[in-house]
Amino acid sequence: MTVISTAAPTSAASALVAEFAGGVSSQVDMMIGIGTVKESDAVFFQYIGDSGEPAALMLPSGKPLTNMNDVVLTGISVADDIGEFKATKLNVFLQTASGRTLLVTSGLATIWSQCVIGGLMALFNGGDLTCPFRLDTWKGNSKMKPCFAAIRVGQTKMTDNQMYEQLAEARSDGNKVRMAQILRDAVEILSHAVTGGPVEEAVVTTDELTVTVPADF
Repeated sequence: MTVISTAAPTSAASALVAEFAGGVSSQVDMMIGIGTVKESDAVFFQYIGDSGEPAALMLPSGKPLTNMNDVVLTGISVADDIGEFKATKLNVFLQTASGRTLLVTSGLATIWSQCVIGGLMALFNGGDLTCPFRLDTWKGNSKMKPCFAAIRVGQTKMTDNQMYEQLAEARSDGNKVRMAQILRDAVEILSHAVTGGPVEEAVVTTDELTVTVPADF
């Protein structure tokens, strides 16, 4: 089994976590971006080092890591005006089976975020938002190669049909404002269900980390 050794986010990377966290309290062990390097086949990228550079998460086989197994939702938020381009980010806090907390972040309007929020709403509507699930992520085949996602409990893909139809209608109409509002409303519902409301900003651990990808994901 291959072990990937990294350091916990520090300096500039710590600032990224605090900025992306959007006021949600969590002890963050690893911050992961989705499809951060467009030219890469990888889909999960860890922000590491003083510069916060993204590093692809790979399996021992050399293939990209594409799923996170047995993770539990511990927080979710939207952060506005992030970075140079004043982006709006979806931040999803997940706890692994070994107890690490991951901050997974992507643009709110991305296909990946729409898929994840829809899957989490299906968990919420099913009455068990805190159950372990598998987060699958893959790249599409179109020229832009957007990242897609699926949340699965066992072999069941969690889908909220009503939300799917609302987002599809908003996309068809080119109504970006409506789409953003649908996503924000869903995040607010999910956040309240998980945390009971907004809490303090994120705190980043600084201990040395040894991440065994197959064990944690």
